[in-house]
Amino acid sequence: MMIFDRDGNEIVDIPLSEKNQRVLDHDEEIVIIYHTPQMLRYVLGEKSGTFMLRKRGNHIVAADVTGLRAYADLQRAIKVARENA
Repeated sequence: MMIFDRDGNEIVDIPLSEKNQRVLDHDEEIVIIYHTPQMLRYVLGEKSGTFMLRKRGNHIVAADVTGLRAYADLQRAIKVARENA
């Protein structure tokens, strides 16, 4: 799902579970909590954080773009680390 900032700018495309999508469709806010997988902490370091998403019209909007970008960066790093393992 494409995630937008409050101004309507595209930020990042991330997967969301069907459950999270249903919650957003009911005008509820969701909080995503993330951390580096334990087996990759020796490569990527220990990173963690949170960000909130809410649906506004047809867009899913992040309240904290910084947290969302950190999550997207971590997901890319995880993918690279797994491909190089």
